[in-house]
Amino acid sequence: MSQPVKKIDTLRQLMQQNDWQKALSLAAKFPRLGAEKAVIVRGHECLVNPAFYKQLGIDTDKAVNDAIAALKTKYTTPAQKPVSCIYQR
Repeated sequence: MSQPVKKIDTLRQLMQQNDWQKALSLAAKFPRLGAEKAVIVRGHECLVNPAFYKQLGIDTDKAVNDAIAALKTKYTTPAQKPVSCIYQR
């Protein structure tokens, strides 16, 4: 019997594939994100409802890119190859 796939492994795979929308969606649900929690959750929310955050005066593209940078800082190990940090619609 094989072991179940861990969410952290799924997240790292999504990051390697540059699938930032799914990666942020998954990571935003993690219970222990530490200091990066607010940035990651805000980036995910800006992807889900950009019009609302633009009404609040938040630069949604910057929020998403900051969230991606936070994911990279928190979950990329030195042994992994670098992934692109720029999200463009």
